[in-house]
Amino acid sequence: MTVSRSQSDALSELDDGARLRVRIAGLSAALAVAVMVLFGGHLLRQPLFDAFQTVAPAPDVSRRVHVVVIDADSLRDVGGWPWTRFYLARLVEQIADRGAAVIGFDMLFPEPDRLAPSEFTSLYSELPPGVAQEIRDLPSMDAVFARVIGRNPVVLARAGVTRESFDLTEGAGPPLPPEAQFSGAVPADLLTYPAVVTNIPLLDGAPLGHGLVNGERDADGLVRRVPLLARAAGHVTPGFAVELVRAAEGADRIELETRAGRLEAVKIGRHRAPAGPDGQLLLRFGDWRTTQTTSAVDVLRQGQRPDQFKDQIVLIGLAAAGTSDVTSTPRAKAIYGVYVQAQAVDSILRGTALRRPGWAAPVEWGIGLALVLLSLFGVPRAPMGPVIVGAAVEIALALGASWLAFQNNLLLDPFPMLLPGAANSAVMVALLFVEGRRVQARLRGALEDERLTAARISGELAAASEIQSGMLLPRADLPRISPAVEIDAVLQSAKTVGGDLYDAFPFDDGRVCFLVGDVTGKGVPASLFMALSKALSRSLLMRPNTSLSAAVAEINAELSRDNRQAMAVSLLVGVLHPADGRLDLCCAGHENPLVVDAAGTVRELTLDGGPPLCVAEDFPYPEEVHRLAPGETLIAFTDGLSEAQAPDGSLFRREQVLAALGAASKAPTLGGLVDELVRQVRAFEAGGEPSDDLTVMAVRLRPTAG
Repeated sequence: MTVSRSQSDALSELDDGARLRVRIAGLSAALAVAVMVLFGGHLLRQPLFDAFQTVAPAPDVSRRVHVVVIDADSLRDVGGWPWTRFYLARLVEQIADRGAAVIGFDMLFPEPDRLAPSEFTSLYSELPPGVAQEIRDLPSMDAVFARVIGRNPVVLARAGVTRESFDLTEGAGPPLPPEAQFSGAVPADLLTYPAVVTNIPLLDGAPLGHGLVNGERDADGLVRRVPLLARAAGHVTPGFAVELVRAAEGADRIELETRAGRLEAVKIGRHRAPAGPDGQLLLRFGDWRTTQTTSAVDVLRQGQRPDQFKDQIVLIGLAAAGTSDVTSTPRAKAIYGVYVQAQAVDSILRGTALRRPGWAAPVEWGIGLALVLLSLFGVPRAPMGPVIVGAAVEIALALGASWLAFQNNLLLDPFPMLLPGAANSAVMVALLFVEGRRVQARLRGALEDERLTAARISGELAAASEIQSGMLLPRADLPRISPAVEIDAVLQSAKTVGGDLYDAFPFDDGRVCFLVGDVTGKGVPASLFMALSKALSRSLLMRPNTSLSAAVAEINAELSRDNRQAMAVSLLVGVLHPADGRLDLCCAGHENPLVVDAAGTVRELTLDGGPPLCVAEDFPYPEEVHRLAPGETLIAFTDGLSEAQAPDGSLFRREQVLAALGAASKAPTLGGLVDELVRQVRAFEAGGEPSDDLTVMAVRLRPTAG
């Protein structure tokens, strides 16, 4: 189309005044963008470097680094966390006997061992004074652990915190100064922690060294750095990875390399680690799954080779679902903290840490200024084609230089080189369209953010549903709870996750406990309170020599504690005695259970009970005794059944519930009875959205032989 002209042609035909105005606008844009890059460039730079980490990770972790994890197998075989210090002492001895150069605990021990003799005697006040004193005089596992630490190359962790931190132990004395000695000027810009969480004094004085296990998250929640050293409670303290390397190398001191008062690197023996001005190490992450890993329970079983850990730096940490030491990095959405420390040790040993050289910023801004001047005088006279080609070449060269630098563990920011010149060119080429493009870009960005947010929320809810399902006893396992009692249950949430719960478990004497509950509300908050209620109920109900009413009262007290959201839960708990059919029930604001016999006759067990849990903190919930005859089935349910709604708003009335249960009782199996009852409820709802979570549990005695 011969009448069309490129924008650059039109600009070249402008008079000097117009051209000057365009250039001033371009320079203003370049200056504004330069200021933005100077103060907010990390918002662009960090995602780019994270992408480089994904595409070009660090090499696999060195074979000199070994992680011993207290994982799910360890917790299953040895017991729940925290372990008594006896097992940790054995773990140290087994690792040290197999040649470890140094052993580091990526965890803190701020409290005494929970099985200390003094703790034991405090639980049994009826012990004679002499016997109690003899028990108190027994050596504690903390003392045993301290002796084992003292005679082996062990490094313990510390954590820098603010003085307001809840992790600080009240009345604790000042921490011992670190064992590491430093040479060189200590810069003023070091990361500083006013206080330190330490181990108990008996342990804190025993190890070869101490190191900070802090890993500060960036604003986006990702961990990219660990401290090489920091000021903690007034002392310059090495990071955990640095102290492990120092202990493994047998180095007496840590050398600080500074230039113009700014820290540049830390030397530990023959190893040199680049440091930021604040003393942190910027990690180039690799695949953490390639780290040599051994389960702690395998070490305790003593089935390892005699040289399993020979000359290795061994880190011990928690790596089980539900533990708190989980973080995120540019390469892993969820990674156990001990593997971050292992990669930090590996970075120091092999020199693979990332660094930002001092010459980077002058070079970046010098190139950026040259490109601004080139576009300022070249763009108004050039056709659009060469401008586009030139811009593409500039982008390719800047990104290519940044990529090549990253391959050599250097961080070179392409945005100071590109963005000011690009802003200058864009304003001069498309001054009339820039605002429209900015609006379009903003709308596209907002739409993309909404899509990403929706996808993330969907993924989180799906994960929460999976976790919630995993917390409930699988339906297939219910029939195997007791040879004398048959149990079946179904739970269907109104939303992706919900607040209903059920559980069942046997006692040692053959009795069977079952419970059904309903948390107020639906969705994620209800599911979280459900998880707490279920775990707490099982724990307290399984206590020996505790009556049903006392257990429910204690559940009520514990759930009411710090319940700022004023959540409540209705709960029906029953204990069935298979020998004589005795049925002990305790009801906290829940629906009365129903009993149906083989002929389909339904009766309601009317219970006095009390209000839902968390409504009246000190309410004395009564224990009520009934009988369950052979051939009778007890049905416990939540209000997802009794308050089910049809599309016209009508409720599933009591008469309909009784009729549905009577019809369902003709099913040949207990599971069939439950399924048929649920099917009738859903048929009544006629495809409408459920008004609430629905749970149905059926319990009956198995027929006896003869």
